[in-house]
Amino acid sequence: MNITIPVSAIQAARKLLTRIRFERLKLPILTQVLATVDAAGLTLAVTDLDHWLETRVQAEIDPFAPERFMIPGEALKAATRGDKKSSAHFEFTTEGTMLTLTVSCGGMNVVSVYHPEPVKEFPVRPALAGRITAMPKEAMQALRTVAGAASADATRYVLNGVLFSPNDGGILVATDGQRLAGAPVRFAGREFILPSTAVHVLGHPDFTARDAAMLQPDDAENTHVQFRSGPHTLIARRIEGSYPNYRCVIPNETLADATIPEPHKSTLISWLRSLVGKSNSVRLTWESVGLLTLTYRDSESTAATIQVPCTINGQPPAISFRPQFLADALVIGSTLRLTDGLSPCVVTGTSGNFCVLMPCRFTEAVTEEAVGNTTAQAIAA
Repeated sequence: MNITIPVSAIQAARKLLTRIRFERLKLPILTQVLATVDAAGLTLAVTDLDHWLETRVQAEIDPFAPERFMIPGEALKAATRGDKKSSAHFEFTTEGTMLTLTVSCGGMNVVSVYHPEPVKEFPVRPALAGRITAMPKEAMQALRTVAGAASADATRYVLNGVLFSPNDGGILVATDGQRLAGAPVRFAGREFILPSTAVHVLGHPDFTARDAAMLQPDDAENTHVQFRSGPHTLIARRIEGSYPNYRCVIPNETLADATIPEPHKSTLISWLRSLVGKSNSVRLTWESVGLLTLTYRDSESTAATIQVPCTINGQPPAISFRPQFLADALVIGSTLRLTDGLSPCVVTGTSGNFCVLMPCRFTEAVTEEAVGNTTAQAIAA
């Protein structure tokens, strides 16, 4: 069987598929790509046993007949190096034991021969049947926004993803114990936790550029969930466990708020991110009317200050945050809602997205220690 695929289509497909790091897996069969020819055309799929990701690809197939073949990961990568506006030619033997790849590089045809793993060793695609929920592209974008707050600590496995909850009309929640991000999403299924790897895949423009459909199995014992957007499908194994009560760390009321205008916010975010790795925290003070002053000191007590115009209601307290966390929160919203220097701050946006930040203690000796450990433990309890 001969399959001809535009190099541009292979590049786009591989860019999506490699969001699951299949090429780094230790089992040889999992480092390869399953190519399926059926009535829908050509579909490429990869899996790491917890995730199954597939995408349909434009291709010319001769002779056309239903079939399955394996494409080694290095063969797919080699095909992406072809000349622009050219095509890669894959020739499979009848048994699928040998693959000949021909691709044009610099105007010259380069021929490579590969010996794929037996297709029968590739894992079976998880079967799902159940309720389908529409996921507008705004919801997919909100998922990407809150995902940054998810924990990367392997010992806190239940926090290594995003919670989908039907509570409060539907909400997405992620936390690492020091901050908590949330976004309202219309969702009527069962509560579940989507792992960060799956969230990373869904953050690709192929999924966020259009509306998607989510499928939850009717069988509660089935631990998978499926997302489909156009020609792309992701099936992920949910994280098993009980998510902490996120409501207990969201302040019921605040005493003051400050809104940073959008024209000034991007500059502030860039400045905060430039401080990562240089200091534990940055100090927010409000000595001048309508001005937010942020002060950073390094280990040698060298100070750097930036002032940002803002709209203030009430009397905001002096408070300190980790620069990276504050920068991420300002991506979510522009209004800081404050109570005192030791209580959580809520950063809110116009779309209902929010981020709860745990403050840091500030001393003149520039010793900054995260506070709210009890609160953080409550999140992870």
